This record gives sequence, C-alpha cells and structure tokens, in this order.
Amino acid sequence: MKIKKHMPSIAFLLAIFIFFGAFFIVPKKDFSENEKRILSKAPDASFENLLNGKLTKDFEAYVSDHFPLRDFFVGVQSYFDLLCGRNGAADVYYCKDGYLISAPADVNVKTTENNVKAFKAFADKNKLDATMIVVPSIGYTMEEQLPKNHKQFIDDEIIDTAKENCGDIKFIDLREGFESVKNDVQLYYRTDHHLTSAGAYEMYKLFAESKGLSVSTEYDVETAEGFYGTAYSKGGFWLSDPDNIELWHNKNLKVKVEIIEPGKETVTSNSVFFKNQLENADKYPVFLDGNHSLVKITNPHAKGGKLLIVKDSFAHCFTGFLAEQYSEIYMVDMRYYRTPLTDLVTENAIPEVLYLYGTDNLGTDTNSVWMQ
Repeated sequence: MKIKKHMPSIAFLLAIFIFFGAFFIVPKKDFSENEKRILSKAPDASFENLLNGKLTKDFEAYVSDHFPLRDFFVGVQSYFDLLCGRNGAADVYYCKDGYLISAPADVNVKTTENNVKAFKAFADKNKLDATMIVVPSIGYTMEEQLPKNHKQFIDDEIIDTAKENCGDIKFIDLREGFESVKNDVQLYYRTDHHLTSAGAYEMYKLFAESKGLSVSTEYDVETAEGFYGTAYSKGGFWLSDPDNIELWHNKNLKVKVEIIEPGKETVTSNSVFFKNQLENADKYPVFLDGNHSLVKITNPHAKGGKLLIVKDSFAHCFTGFLAEQYSEIYMVDMRYYRTPLTDLVTENAIPEVLYLYGTDNLGTDTNSVWMQ
C-alpha cells in the first residue's frame, strides 16, 4: 500500500531522470527542420559570462532548444491552447480552411512615413521615374479566415500613410484588386506570409496595367510539394497540411541572373528559379535564391529598359514575371546593401525605380536611412 501511495511521486522523479539522461545522451541537432532555424549552441562557460549573466541566459536557450521531444511538446502546447480558446492570443492563428496566419506585426506609422519620405527623396535626387507597391498582409486580406478574437491588422493605416507621403511617386494600391479576385485565386500560401505564384501574378498584372505593359498569359506550371512556411514554423501546428509551390515557366524567357554579394564570388544562373532550394527545409528561396544584397537579371530580348527594385522578399516571385519586360533589373535589399545606391544608379544609367514592400516591413524596417 505504501508503494502505491508514492507511485505518482516515483513516476514523476523517474520521468525527470529519463529526460535528464536523454538530454545528455541524445545527439544534438544544429538545425530545426520544423522551425527552420539554427538551434542554440552549448554556452561558453567562462567566468566572465557567469558574472555578466550571459551564461545563464545562453544555458536556458540551449536547454530549451535541445530538450528531448521538443517538437512534440511545442505541438502539444499549440493544440492545447487552441482547444482552450487561446488561439486569438497566440503568435500564429489557426484559421479556417487550413490557414496559419501570423498575428499582426508591431508596425509603426511613423516608421512608414519616414521610409516613404526617404524613397521619395532618393527618387527626386536621382531624377527617377518612381513607382511604389505596398503588399497587404495575409491577415488583412484574408480577414474572414481569422478567429473571432484576433488582434487588429492596421494595413489600411500603413498603406494610406504611404500613399499620403509618396508625393509624385506612382502608387499602385493592391487592396481593391486583391479583394476582387481572392475568392477565385489563392493569393497567399496557407502556411506562409508570402504571395503564391498566382498571387504574385495578380500583382504583376496590376503593375503592368499601370505601366501600359502587355503580360504573358501562358505558362508551363511545375509544382513542388511539401512546402511548410514561416507561420507553420512559428505556430507549432505540426499536423497542418503543406502548401505546394508553383513555378510558372515562360518558355520564351531567356535570362541571366547574377547573385552579387560583397566579398563573395558572383553566382550566375540562366533561370529565375533555383531548384536546388527545393531540397531544403525552407523551399521559398527557389525564387531568385532568397534574400541577397544585390541581384541583377539581364534579359537581352526584352523591349523595356532598366529598372531598380528596392524591396523585401515579396519581390522575389513577382520579379520572375517582371523579367519578361525589362532588359536589366537590379534588385536591392536595403537590409544588406551598404554601397551608395546612387553609385549603382549612375554607373548603370538606371532611369526607373520600383519600391516594393509588404506592410510589415514598411512599418518596421529602418534601413532606408542607408539610401544615399
């Protein structure tokens, strides 16, 4: 009887012992496939780190990242919160029709205003024909999919602020166009914040219409299965179905793509699709190899001239379509680009610029201060 009385305590202590032993026995991974991030390394147990508190902080992160069955417990916590009605308080909402949508970013209207004023000043300084596109977030566009008790998305305020401060920059407002087609076209991935290829094509059509450009309507579509995006990685809803990534091939498109990074050898490709990325945990960089400081796309058969795109990752799939129109496209990501941008414009005689950002980055990123 005494043993039975103490069985819960014994089981608890046994579980602690097993997990404690497993933590040291099970091999540690460097990368989480589900979360798509590098895991914490073993802390540096130096006396200095002990005194300044860094050792304790690093040790907690290390234990958290490498705890046995971590993915299982993260998933259990996510689904438990969902069943308890705490979905609307989470960082990622479990939504209708299999959508996983990140909660609103902590965007700032003043940051948006500063960015747009910097864009205008740069275009004015270099006498560029300027256009701006601000991509609304999936949570804003697909609001009907969200749980009832979600936080408010303020995309309208961000986009309206951009329009009010862009001066003579041509502003392409996607809201009405996206609203009119979203029931017929899957604009966004279900597990990621980016536009699908179909969504990027809709944006491309709106841009082309504003510029008086003709667009291609026939593509060979190649489908890659098993894409789990950023919302999946953050949310812990591991039972969600994956997305498919579609590569829309224009058989007449002949391009040269150059990935240019300071201090590194230039990577060259004859396709806007980097299919080697489909073998990785994060498949989205199949479009122009993901984030880089500078990417140059040359199409000697295009009728259009040269274009500078100052952008975030919403431009990657979109630019694959735009390469049909321009002989040279220079894509610059101000998060990584530190060479004077005016030099790039002057040396390559670029007459036109497109600013392309999602609302989240436009309202949070401050790297426009490097534009000069």
